[in-house]
Amino acid sequence: MVVGVGTDPNPIIPRNVPGLKISKFGTIEVDEKTMQTAVPEIFAGGDIVRGGATVILAMGDGKVAAESMRDWLRSRPGVHSS
Repeated sequence: MVVGVGTDPNPIIPRNVPGLKISKFGTIEVDEKTMQTAVPEIFAGGDIVRGGATVILAMGDGKVAAESMRDWLRSRPGVHSS
C-alpha cells in the first residue's frame, strides 16, 4: 500500500499498525538505509518519517524504499526474480 497525504505525519497509520516504532514527534522510525520499519513488511518515507519533508527528499525516500522492497521480496522463500 502506498499512502501520500498532506504535509504532516498522519496519525492514523502509526496508531493502528501494531509493532511500528514511533518517534516523540509522531513520525515512523525506519532504517535510513532501507526505509524499512520495525514491521518488516512495511517501508515508509517522506512526511510520515521526516515530518514536513520536501518533495525531493520524499521522492528519494520512495526510490530507496522501492529498491529495498524489491530486495526484501527477492529474499523471501518462493519468490523468484525475473
